[in-house]
Amino acid sequence: MAIADTVLLNGKVATVDRKFSFKEAVAVKDGWIIDVGTTDEIRQYVGPYTKQIDLGGKVLLPAAHDSHAHGWNYGKSCLTLDLGEDKVKTLDEALAKLKAEVEKHAPGEWIRGQGINLEALEAASFSERRRITCKDLDAVSPNNPVMLLFWSMHGLICNSMAMELAHVNKETPDPVGGSIIERFEDGSPNGVFLETEAMRYVYLAAPATTPEEIEAGIMHFQSILNSQGYTGYTESTCEMTPGSEGDLAIRCYPRLLEEGRLTNRVSVGLICGPPQLQCPEFQAKMLDEWDRPPEVDKNWLKYPLVKIFCDGVHLARTAWMLDDYRGFPGEHGGCVIPGDTEEEQAKNLQGMILEAHKRGYQVGVHSIGNKAVQVVIEGYIKAMQDYPGPHLRHYVIHADSLASEEQGKLAARFGIPFSVQPGMQNMLFEPTIELLGEELGSRAFGLADHIANGVICCGGTDAIHGEYTHWRSAVSQAMLRKSLFTGKVYRPDLAITLEQGIRLFTINAAYQEHAETIRGSIEVGKVADFQVLDGDIFNMEPEEIASVGIEMTMAGGKVVYEKPM
Repeated sequence: MAIADTVLLNGKVATVDRKFSFKEAVAVKDGWIIDVGTTDEIRQYVGPYTKQIDLGGKVLLPAAHDSHAHGWNYGKSCLTLDLGEDKVKTLDEALAKLKAEVEKHAPGEWIRGQGINLEALEAASFSERRRITCKDLDAVSPNNPVMLLFWSMHGLICNSMAMELAHVNKETPDPVGGSIIERFEDGSPNGVFLETEAMRYVYLAAPATTPEEIEAGIMHFQSILNSQGYTGYTESTCEMTPGSEGDLAIRCYPRLLEEGRLTNRVSVGLICGPPQLQCPEFQAKMLDEWDRPPEVDKNWLKYPLVKIFCDGVHLARTAWMLDDYRGFPGEHGGCVIPGDTEEEQAKNLQGMILEAHKRGYQVGVHSIGNKAVQVVIEGYIKAMQDYPGPHLRHYVIHADSLASEEQGKLAARFGIPFSVQPGMQNMLFEPTIELLGEELGSRAFGLADHIANGVICCGGTDAIHGEYTHWRSAVSQAMLRKSLFTGKVYRPDLAITLEQGIRLFTINAAYQEHAETIRGSIEVGKVADFQVLDGDIFNMEPEEIASVGIEMTMAGGKVVYEKPM
């Protein structure tokens, strides 16, 4: 009989195996699970130096994995001015916080912030069509350039001084690829920049991020994840261009692994340069010439994924739709990949998918609008059929709105997962319905449909800023489908079960990473990545699940978080 390093006894162990069976105890050796069973069975592995953890009946789950996060960027943003909805409710509150931040800086220093939601702030609401503009920011920051990122990361607002430094004025054209510089009636920019290429004007004028800031962001994000029961994430913000912030992050991760400072298993998604250069030839060149870091331990750090942006988001009317947005004739979003026509853009996007596929990379494409989802699924199928081989599990990121169930069934037929973010939906029902119409809008975020159609859905947060929307909150939302603003429930028939919700963030998220054989469930032969909850989610109402906290998190058999006493 082997002697365990650690045993966890007297618990309610939700294994998340195929039957979603429950056990009482687990034995761990060298960071791996060697047995799962009753407390009496597992006591046999106790030796003189075995650490014994009495769970006292608490729920033990596999640790969570965030299948889509902007890790280093999120962590870095948390160290800037936070204007998220949990911090400010009105325009006046947002401006007061900005004014207080300005007072801490010398004239000329940049003020950065994040999390602002222009549509949700009172006195700047979606229904009133009121937008904050540079004039609002100028009033409290006339001598400091200001750049505030939206909560979605698909836009920003800046003041007049920032635009002057960015050389943006009335004559500055909108960039190609669907990006927008919003303007006053006289044509001068009003400070709102939507999507990457427009935002880049301001980014390039601001001071560059340092390697130290990147490292601080990663470490901060890791600590947040561990405190919420996670031991892994898919990093989705790493542009490969040498010297870029994403490239700095790519180089930072191996160093942290070598120094033993990674407490989360990380799959890094690679972005092959800025959107305006995106085309199949450029994609191939970047991937062929990339100085790939060594993958010393793929259980902890790997670079399997190419991340591509197809479109924007519904709130900015930049998600690529088959039909026009309601109330905005001629506007149906678009593809951010360059091309003179939509057909040429789709061809370039699918060509980029093909180039990554041919080189053995998994591909994840940001696709929110139903036309974006359609084009991406078609691109995946074409790549897999033109160059057949091992299933790389290319997946759709977001898939918020589908044209019909047939899109989901087609994805399932070809084994294409969806990386979904149910923790955002309670803020999006009303604005999505207003833009898409009741029938299509209320069907958005329809996880029950996806799952019933055979799609493997993998849970993520799209963590970008502010308070981290952990998996218990996301699962609660997916079970309720209730608006944060009105309390109205939209399409309860599309709600999922608790078991389905847990699978999103454990075994399904592991499947996305090609790691379902080594993590995602509590079974013999898998890594000892666990989370202990401070409440029994299997005996409470969906509304209560969001408030359940984490007692302890273990990664590879080591405690990486314990709830403060």
